[in-house]
Amino acid sequence: MRLRGRAALVFVAASLATGFTLGASAQPSRMSPRPLAPSSSAAPAPSVPTNVRAHVGSDYAARLLRSSDPEERIRGIQRAASIGTAETITLLVQATEAGPAVRSDPRALIELARALARFSDQERARGALLAIVNTGSPGGIAGRLPQPSRASTDALSLEEGDPVARAELARQIAAIALARSGVDRALEQLYGVARGGGSGQGAAMVALMLQPPPGAGFFGTAGTTMPASVVRMLGQLGDLRALEILHAATRTSDVSVRGAALVALAELGDERAIALARAAIAESDARLRAAAGEAFVLLSAPERFKAVAALVSDEATAAIGIRLAERVYNAEITKLLAARAIDHPDRELRAASIRALGRSPEPGAATALAAPAITADASFGYFAALALARSPAPNAMQVILTLASAPRTAALGLRAYVLRALVRGERSDAGESLLQRLASSKDGRERAIGTFGRIALGDLSLDGAVTDTDPRVRRAAAMASLARPTSGTSHALLRQLARERDEPTRQVLALGLLDGDAGGLLTTTWLVDRSEAGGADAALSAYALTRRADEPIQRRVGQLLASKDAVLRAHAARGLAFGALADASGRLADAYAYETDVVVRRSLVAALVARSGDATAPARRSTLEAAAQLDPDGPIRQTARLGLAGVATPLAPAFANDAAWLRITLDSGAPPGEVFLGSVVRSDGVAVPIAFDEDGFAIVPGLPPGESRLVLAPRLPSYKASKP
Repeated sequence: MRLRGRAALVFVAASLATGFTLGASAQPSRMSPRPLAPSSSAAPAPSVPTNVRAHVGSDYAARLLRSSDPEERIRGIQRAASIGTAETITLLVQATEAGPAVRSDPRALIELARALARFSDQERARGALLAIVNTGSPGGIAGRLPQPSRASTDALSLEEGDPVARAELARQIAAIALARSGVDRALEQLYGVARGGGSGQGAAMVALMLQPPPGAGFFGTAGTTMPASVVRMLGQLGDLRALEILHAATRTSDVSVRGAALVALAELGDERAIALARAAIAESDARLRAAAGEAFVLLSAPERFKAVAALVSDEATAAIGIRLAERVYNAEITKLLAARAIDHPDRELRAASIRALGRSPEPGAATALAAPAITADASFGYFAALALARSPAPNAMQVILTLASAPRTAALGLRAYVLRALVRGERSDAGESLLQRLASSKDGRERAIGTFGRIALGDLSLDGAVTDTDPRVRRAAAMASLARPTSGTSHALLRQLARERDEPTRQVLALGLLDGDAGGLLTTTWLVDRSEAGGADAALSAYALTRRADEPIQRRVGQLLASKDAVLRAHAARGLAFGALADASGRLADAYAYETDVVVRRSLVAALVARSGDATAPARRSTLEAAAQLDPDGPIRQTARLGLAGVATPLAPAFANDAAWLRITLDSGAPPGEVFLGSVVRSDGVAVPIAFDEDGFAIVPGLPPGESRLVLAPRLPSYKASKP
């Protein structure tokens, strides 16, 4: 049986973090990145080592780089970088430009990028970094990963990783190093890569946004010969010095380039684009008219209302018009959207129209969302109720209560009421009365809806509901606790978990592990079993397990850090922020070295920062230095810098002020008719187990700002022995 998940999540773009400080000791990492030395002292002038020990070391580094063992080659790169003489820099450059074994190993490319970054003030090192930026992806560079040595027993060798993602990470690190060199020629080369559209384009754009070009003439003047992709890139870079070249691009005969330039100018806030858009809106080409309408909206031009209405009315531009209608609204646009939402043959356009109506403060928009033609369809009824729950229209609550009072739409309306109360703080006596009636119903399905709403809104205690005779109610009560998590709710959930017999409910009750089971209510054996079971509770179980990590379970900790499941890796890292293992910082540093998943890297760096007691551990400091300067992710760089400055607050809970209302269906569009489990991976990387009811709905409160994603838990068929 196949399912598809539908998620509608809206988040606020600001967060508040407070935190904690931990103390522990740690050993240096086996393969941690070396610290990035200042460029002024990157390499001595002599071309031959003047130190006998350095000479011996460079010979050894050269031998390691020629090895057939990928682990030895990586150690050779690290050794050459640590010596830092002209001779060893030459070894690194040669390995990049003429070492097929090294170039075919994405891990070695990452190490080379970090190593060469230390010497980016030297032209030959910059040439090697540029070669890495332009490196193709496997099978362009390799086609397969090198096999680790048979003698290697480290848990990290169990994780093959993604060679394509690792190659991209190497390109990004190399590009950032080039941009941070401050050399005009390096920036020009990066801009050339970005314009070329090859495998290094994305990495070059990331680097150029981090390090803007030094002069206005950097972008040139040939805007009329630029492809549309480069024009769009200039708009995304956000550099106002590119305005004139974008204006030149609007004079080309290529419609796609003109449209891209028009939108890019509007994104940069250049009001001269309004006059250009007025000329373009009269063109016959739909692409140009769509670009003109978007420019009007971006610059809040008076023509934006008329332009959006025209775009929505035209089938050729309806999709872009409806998208723009989420930001522009009046009575005419509302009528056009309502017509599209009620009877348009394209279901995607209908759903988009409903979403746009939900963004409008027009009373007519909220009224249109309750049209029988919309609510009669299960899918569109959900979209409309979700839109009403978040609608700024003054009559949205009254429309929701009308839905909740009608037998056919009562459950839908009550869920919308709970969501609106959670995200907008708007409540009604009529809505509260309906919830209270359902919470005392003898029907388990109704009781689950009412119980969830009353607990989530703070009107009912969790203790009694979590022991209800119906597992649907117990699951609903557990999920409602996310709205107001406390140590008391965690204790109540874990206390029930210890005696719970229903398997789906057990997984949802694992929400009590959000605080890591600081009281030790669950056994280590139980946590090991659940982290291995692959259910929706596996991630939180892994987190709680690694929080109490000690020598007897260190092998299991290594396996979790090397898991092929990124969510498990992230939670194992978060737990190690508290673990008592002496080499915890070294393990975290090793895991960071080649990690490609940004959420996992965030967890690894945050855990390292939180282990402030390991401030003197070389592995911790060198990894944070590398992350602070070369990681492609902005939040990671900021967290690492805070850690180096002695601030240890990255794992503190964010101020949660949003909720998600999710729906899953069978391929036919029908509700599943039974419980399905999954987890929502929040923006802070924490995976909370959830259960969808038989209608296919789940409301998830307590979400921090940022993007979240839904992961459905696997459903394996039970084994039944064949009859003799």
